Amino acid sequence: MSTSLVFNKVPLEQIKVGMQVSYSQTVTDADIKAFAGVSGDRNPVHLDEEYAKNSKYKKRIAHGLMTASYFSALFGTKIPGEGCVYTSQSLNFKRPIYINDTVVATVIVTNVDIIKRKVKFKTTCKVQNKIVTIGEAELYVPLEFKKVMIDSKKELLKYKSQIFELFKNSFNDTIDEQLWQWAYIDNPNGEPIVSLYFDEDKLVGHYAVIPIGFIYDQKPIKTVLSMTTMVDVSYRKYGIFVAQAEEVYEKANALGYKLVCGFPNKKSAPGFKKRLYWTLEERVYVAKLTSTELQKIKRKSRPNVISFNISDTDNLQWRLKKPNQHYFYKGNTILKKIGDTLDIIYTDNDFSKLGNEHKYNLLIDKEFNQYLNKKNFDYTFGYRLFDPTLEGVEFIKDLIMSDVF
Repeated sequence: MSTSLVFNKVPLEQIKVGMQVSYSQTVTDADIKAFAGVSGDRNPVHLDEEYAKNSKYKKRIAHGLMTASYFSALFGTKIPGEGCVYTSQSLNFKRPIYINDTVVATVIVTNVDIIKRKVKFKTTCKVQNKIVTIGEAELYVPLEFKKVMIDSKKELLKYKSQIFELFKNSFNDTIDEQLWQWAYIDNPNGEPIVSLYFDEDKLVGHYAVIPIGFIYDQKPIKTVLSMTTMVDVSYRKYGIFVAQAEEVYEKANALGYKLVCGFPNKKSAPGFKKRLYWTLEERVYVAKLTSTELQKIKRKSRPNVISFNISDTDNLQWRLKKPNQHYFYKGNTILKKIGDTLDIIYTDNDFSKLGNEHKYNLLIDKEFNQYLNKKNFDYTFGYRLFDPTLEGVEFIKDLIMSDVF
């Protein structure tokens, strides 16, 4: 066997077909009784001398499954080593094992699947060079990541170039540097919370939230907005997204944030709902309406709803300085021009200043099903509460809440 087994872990990339390692143990009366206690198997053929004398074996024998534990010892401490997970084991028991027998367990690599990170072995136990147990095993070797949790802009800047490179690897596109600076560094609402996963020195996973100014019951409520999720294309089978998100949410909760929210796209929304337990309001959509149609919309004024904090000057000015966007006011309505259409970024429900020369994109929800025939596109809103006292809370949804518009 390779000398690398002096360590108690062999990297998957270094495991080769034919590699083997052995382990020996002399079976004692105490071993059998301990295994009976752990397993619950108190068959008298293992524990009762008189009973065993009248069996075909003539004396007490060890539990057959005890030999499988010797294989497990080799897998967990030698090859693959720490962190590996048993996925299957077949066993064929050829001969009995008696007290004071010395059992030599050997595992031999028969196949290595780098993509699925699985290793198959031939497993054998011998006593006096005669096979007592033989079978096959399969082990899964999980990736171990170096994890970095960031909650300061200064610290985040140290990883800027690696984050930009990961964006390129994840989306085959270049990140907008001005947009990144605006969202993470220029944000006046506080520090970002960012989880980074590294495979050695390579950044392979990124999940982040940024603070955003919301208001609830006329008071500011600490809220974070879910940002771009990035996982390197070669690492998308290992549950990185879910693990990073949960760690970020735990950190946000510890820092006093009450909820996370966002507008997950159609592809990612099911994952947020199923794996991260977000509540999704999936009947939210953007409708293209005329000024006349807008005048008929009266969004209900409800108490104790969460909405964007328009009265926080720093929060509002920052939001309206999003790079490469031009926002302007008509009355108290904030608009953005898109071709011959205007996006309604924020409204206080007074549309009287809006002229008939344009059509307007308005984010509306299930209250206004009569405008489904005017739907431009679906735009799912979602959230997860960290504070259980907020259960049942409602949101006034405007495009200003999203980092996309």
